[in-house]
Amino acid sequence: MPSPGANAYGNDVSWPQCPSSQGGYNLPGPMSGSTFAIMGLTDGGSFRANPCLGRQVAVVRSRHLWAGAYAISTYPTRAQLARYGGTGSVLRRLHRVGAAQARFNIATMRRVGLRSPMVWVDVEPRARAPWGRASYNNMVLDGVIAGYRAAHLRVGIYSYLSGWNTITGGRVMKGMPTWVPVGNRGARVALVACARASFSGTRPWVTQWTDGVRDYNRTCPGVTGRAAHGNLLTRYLKVRLAIGSHGTAVVLMQRSLRVLADGDFGPLTRARVVAFQRAHHLVANGVVGTAVWRALGAGTRTYTPAVRGFMGSLFAST
Repeated sequence: MPSPGANAYGNDVSWPQCPSSQGGYNLPGPMSGSTFAIMGLTDGGSFRANPCLGRQVAVVRSRHLWAGAYAISTYPTRAQLARYGGTGSVLRRLHRVGAAQARFNIATMRRVGLRSPMVWVDVEPRARAPWGRASYNNMVLDGVIAGYRAAHLRVGIYSYLSGWNTITGGRVMKGMPTWVPVGNRGARVALVACARASFSGTRPWVTQWTDGVRDYNRTCPGVTGRAAHGNLLTRYLKVRLAIGSHGTAVVLMQRSLRVLADGDFGPLTRARVVAFQRAHHLVANGVVGTAVWRALGAGTRTYTPAVRGFMGSLFAST
């Protein structure tokens, strides 16, 4: 993991990294020196999932990279507005569609087991789904943001100045984290961009550059902060507990489940485990394995920005 106070480097991956059989371009995944990957949830438009996201998540997990997520948002088609917009004014309907985009992407994350404390909303002009007037576009974005926040996820914006101005009318969003691309101008320009106001008026948290094959990203100075201590349960991810088990792992598990922490896995503890498994849609067999440990919080580690005023963590550890 990156050392305290150090800037982290990584890549973003999405449908272009999928094989051609799934509509991708067979582009390479995160480079060997990456410490994080920001994974695209969509395949280039709203309500369409990245077809190989599950495999990409598995690769990120196998390398224990910090994981983030982003999703493209677009102006709704007539069919999408009719399906998700409900009734009322156009602005209300657009807001509902935006929230539905967020819910769709959250469902995609859950389906593939991707956990990320933040979702970056990709806001760019799209030929297949052209944006409308600025006031309408902003209502869609407000709905998207509200949808993620309703699920207790933090939100950031990925865009660039001309595209942002065209879509939103130059909207200023003080306090909103931004992720800024600099094209093919390289790492040095990406570092310079960290010190300048971004498209929405705030300094970036993350900047990006490309060599035409990979997209490279860096966290900006003052944003990376200090990594939080790992969850105490993480060391027990591969430990299996059942009736008759005893010891420190049982104590910590019992404390997490808020039952008497006596270190002995008895019938009362098993009953609480079964209830927990049912509540989290896991196999309710009373046996504590990796899935239960993860549901209890094992494996989590977050980036805690050092600068006051930032909204929290960017990534989840895998």
